[in-house]
Amino acid sequence: MVLKVCEHQHIENSAFWRGMNRLFAIDFPASLENIATIYQFVSRLSPLVIPQFIAAKASSFVLARWLPGDILQSEKVTQNSVELLAAHLGLLHRQQQTRWGTIQQPQFTAAEWQTRLQDTLQTLAGEMTDPFCSEVLQQAVEQVSTLVEDCFVPIMPDLRWDQFLTHQATLALVDLDAVVYGPRTLEFVLLEYLLDDAQSAHFIRTYQSYLPVPDLSAVRDAYRLLLFLMNVLGETDLKKWLAAPQRF
Repeated sequence: MVLKVCEHQHIENSAFWRGMNRLFAIDFPASLENIATIYQFVSRLSPLVIPQFIAAKASSFVLARWLPGDILQSEKVTQNSVELLAAHLGLLHRQQQTRWGTIQQPQFTAAEWQTRLQDTLQTLAGEMTDPFCSEVLQQAVEQVSTLVEDCFVPIMPDLRWDQFLTHQATLALVDLDAVVYGPRTLEFVLLEYLLDDAQSAHFIRTYQSYLPVPDLSAVRDAYRLLLFLMNVLGETDLKKWLAAPQRF
């Protein structure tokens, strides 16, 4: 088995969890009380291997069955891994809702996405001292003011390759703490950082057998800033972050 124990000081200092709690109101780590719902939900839909859930306690721990495999490093991502990820996301993105928030009870309306996103951007950006961040924030807030999201799906705002284990030809998703209902465009903006050109082509080919690839032009700036402020991939250079290739 694998026991994951909450480190409360780390969580309190985490820009990612501050952003998740501010935007999605998931109340992590108290939300661990309901994480069994996420394990059951994802394992029912996904082609990936999901650990068997055993027990959890709010603000304390998660206990799950151990799985064989190695943490997937970005330099060891294969075409098979990319295609499995695309199938996983395609199947989850078919589970569409008009409300967003926690998996067990998505409580927010589409109209609330714009206001809560603006609030989260402004709150997290207020912790930054870089003058360039203030300039980018203004542009992002302007984009959010015209942004319309009316369909929400299960997403992982902390989607990274090290959330997965690879074993032979299988891919396992072992970290499900941050699965929520949100716009799939947010997850696609994150994917632009995870996939190179060749991987993107493989991803698109597989994903399109489930759903069309969304247009990111109306959301990319705002969502890139959000993911940067949440420190999703650990990048600290905002100019470098915003200069990443546009793959979708």
